[in-house]
Amino acid sequence: MVSFLYSIDVAVFRWINESWSNAYLDSFFSFITDIHHFYLVIIPLIIYWIIWGGAKGRWLSLSLFIGLLLSDQIASHVIKQLVERSRPCNVLSGVLTPNGPSNSFSFPSSHAANMGSSMFLLSMAFKPWTPLFVVIGLLVGLSRIYLGLHYPSDVLSGYALGLLLGYIVWWGVEKLKVKFSPGKPKAVKKTAPKEKRGKRG
Repeated sequence: MVSFLYSIDVAVFRWINESWSNAYLDSFFSFITDIHHFYLVIIPLIIYWIIWGGAKGRWLSLSLFIGLLLSDQIASHVIKQLVERSRPCNVLSGVLTPNGPSNSFSFPSSHAANMGSSMFLLSMAFKPWTPLFVVIGLLVGLSRIYLGLHYPSDVLSGYALGLLLGYIVWWGVEKLKVKFSPGKPKAVKKTAPKEKRGKRG
């Protein structure tokens, strides 16, 4: 059963890595897979949310920080070290690596985990923009397969881990919001005025 699933994993990997290969996608996926290319957008957004975004922006910034910290550290420094799965570019023949190979472990994809947690949290904060966040997450995950650095199962597992951690962080922050939000003034209970006793004649 394991060998059968692995054969499917390899078949899908080769379909994306080899059959899709062209110069335009090489450039596109090499660009989109590197978060450094997006710092000029990400950093001003975080600064805006913290300074001018009100409570919502500050809570979101905190959520993203915690979510990305957890997903990156757990994927890269815990699970990868336990599983020790080699990347497809290091064990399969003929793998195309337009962005260069990597010698670190493969399972799960930390890029996918980070996308899973951050895009989930952004979707909860800006629900009308959810389709855009889903597309961004999918493209980054797809780039890892196309560039020969991850099996599809690495990416899917990364998404699952990231979504789980994103949900946990969102749930925890919602609890903190309730705890630290200004308390509503208690309503004063009105009592009916007492009837005055008439004087006896």
